[in-house]
Amino acid sequence: MHVAQELVASLDKLASLPSVYFRIRRTLDDPEASIQQLAEQIGSEPALSASLLRLANSAFYGFSRRIETVSRAINLIGLEQVGDLVLTSAIATSFGGIRPNRMDMARFWRSSVRCALLCRGIAERHHKSDGERVFLLGLLADMGHLVMYQAIPDLIELSMDGTQASLKARAERERQIIGCDFAEVGAALASSWQLPLSIGVTLGAQLHPEQAGEHLRLAAILNTARQIDEHCEAEAALDDMVGQLDLDVLSLADIEPGELPVLISHCEAQLQEMLRSLGLPLH
Repeated sequence: MHVAQELVASLDKLASLPSVYFRIRRTLDDPEASIQQLAEQIGSEPALSASLLRLANSAFYGFSRRIETVSRAINLIGLEQVGDLVLTSAIATSFGGIRPNRMDMARFWRSSVRCALLCRGIAERHHKSDGERVFLLGLLADMGHLVMYQAIPDLIELSMDGTQASLKARAERERQIIGCDFAEVGAALASSWQLPLSIGVTLGAQLHPEQAGEHLRLAAILNTARQIDEHCEAEAALDDMVGQLDLDVLSLADIEPGELPVLISHCEAQLQEMLRSLGLPLH
């Protein structure tokens, strides 16, 4: 992973998770904290407050009366959704200034948020979810490509070779040309941010979950989310999409294929509203 670490280190001003995320996260995790305390913290961040209110008033929730206060929005949509929004907003804000000319940033954010929602949804099917961790994994899954497009745009373009190859095929070509792939760079980024070891291991093994050791199930969930995202971006029909998923990986993730169509449809509806709420491009 030496090359991957060098790529991360080469970006002097690489963004990290901002302090506002950790501050609000501590409040969310504090059983003694009140909704009012959380509302005051979010209220001190105008952009975040606006995103929360847009989400609460979106068609996805369909409340009959307009939600006009942050505390009311928190009460109605729940702490879990608030945590998701805060995390997504923090990462989107941090990386908002990093816009490599050759990278499709609309697709990047769409896929990142979709994978985060899918990871949480899949994990929660069996009530075994560390919600924040699986959501974060989805958001960070393709962050390695953002680093690579920023650090070595010519080489990453060469590795694509003008084709629409699968994620696995693309990663193999990246290793041949660059010496590492986006998953390795993502793991190196997680390490540089001093995120929990499980995050880095899972990101690094997302294409090969069997290599994730004790984090095998998390890696299988992330791999499944990435597969689904690829098919969604290719506008595959829902039934065709599920039929093309790797059954061995689904088994490792403890997922029944029949569970997926409803889950995917639900996540797609959430995706549209989350992107709108944060002002991120839909297409």
